[in-house]
Amino acid sequence: MTIPGLAELTDGEENISPTLFLLSGPPGIGKRDYCREFLEEGFNSRKKCVFLSSKVTDRERIELFSLNEKKINSLFVNPTLLYDTPNEKSLDETLKQIIFYLSGIQKDESPDQESRRSIEVEDNSVYFVMDSLNHFCDIFEVSLIRKFLAKLILQLKKRRTMGIFTIDSPISEEYHPIVSFCDGIMEMKFEESNDLLIRKIRMLSVAGHAMTKPTWIQFRIDKNGRFNFADDLLKCTLDGRVIQHPPVYYLDLPFHSEGCTKTYRKFMSVFKELDPKYEILNYNFCFIDIVGLSNPDLAVHRQKEKIVKLNEFISSCNSFRKISDHSKIILPSGDGMAIGYENNPELPYKLSVELHSFLRKYNKRMETDNQIKVRIGLSSGPVFTVYDISNKLNVWGPGIIMARRVMDLGDSWHILITENFAMQLKPLYEEYRNNIRFIGSYEIKHGEKINVYSAYSDDYGNPELPEKFKQIYTSP
Repeated sequence: MTIPGLAELTDGEENISPTLFLLSGPPGIGKRDYCREFLEEGFNSRKKCVFLSSKVTDRERIELFSLNEKKINSLFVNPTLLYDTPNEKSLDETLKQIIFYLSGIQKDESPDQESRRSIEVEDNSVYFVMDSLNHFCDIFEVSLIRKFLAKLILQLKKRRTMGIFTIDSPISEEYHPIVSFCDGIMEMKFEESNDLLIRKIRMLSVAGHAMTKPTWIQFRIDKNGRFNFADDLLKCTLDGRVIQHPPVYYLDLPFHSEGCTKTYRKFMSVFKELDPKYEILNYNFCFIDIVGLSNPDLAVHRQKEKIVKLNEFISSCNSFRKISDHSKIILPSGDGMAIGYENNPELPYKLSVELHSFLRKYNKRMETDNQIKVRIGLSSGPVFTVYDISNKLNVWGPGIIMARRVMDLGDSWHILITENFAMQLKPLYEEYRNNIRFIGSYEIKHGEKINVYSAYSDDYGNPELPEKFKQIYTSP
């Protein structure tokens, strides 16, 4: 199941789990047009579609969708039209109609074979729109709408429902109790630019996805009411995101800012074969380093044994072996390796926890010199595809560099995390919120300061402050 512009709103996702979205925006921005495009996706996929509106009449609905109702499996209800005076009975009747429809039987369904087949094709998926919550509250009491929504949501969540509930912004405080049920939030807004009104949309949150930096995406509505998203808009050469302001150019390539061009030039100077035609990827990295491996007192064969053993343990971790090769990057680093994952920020964290568990059990039965102790850095960010000195295609970029730099700040058993990555993890689970702790800022190369977090519990990580941070706090 999908919604209009999903790939642009989520940086590439093609499908998401069934979600009930709240879509807010000022009047006239296009919320209803967005919902129409969403429902038409359901029509075309032969899914059950429910359109609940307190504004649209039957005639307006026919004009809105321009579809032959006999050939689609849908339900339209306007509670204000059911009785002479809208009241609680109108809402009860609306709920009955929705429940009856979702049961797979339509009151006015013709018994012909084509109609039966249209229902049989359907699984348990539902496309649902309620337009608009604030207008419903203007007609009915807020308490009645809240009661109605509680019963409605229960029915929708029994099915695989992708739903959109619209509301005008700014959202009045009295409406807050009726929007808390949504597990995803989208926002629309107008912006002025050169005396023109620009429409923008963003996905602020969605259950099961870490939306750490929701991006405003520009969209247009054509004369037929169709949405055009940012596919045809200018994107930054460095990170691939849509440029929302006047671009900065370098070698005729567009960038967000001068800072982006400086970063790009640095990589150009290091990797002569960097080619703009290659894709810029975003990965989540776990940089693992064996502590003390370069100690000259450690025999070479012992060093090799530790590297081999570490590789075996990493390969045994579920968060490594269950992920297909095309969804991860593996970069040996001499004393360890960097492992990058697409999309899921949890995997580097889970890998760190699993690896600590394996190593601590292993070390208990080994002599001190043969024990393997690691330090780990976690970060996320863009990487470039480049040709290395052997003319092999490889990757390098800020995502790997920051994981390496934060790892360098740690000691044995530390799992250190950059701030941007920590902010992706902490909202996901209470365990992450409790076990990922801010430990301070540290100045790295070129005078740049980074905020660092440490992950630890009774089972993994190191609760002690890294030595480099102790030196900061104890220095005069």
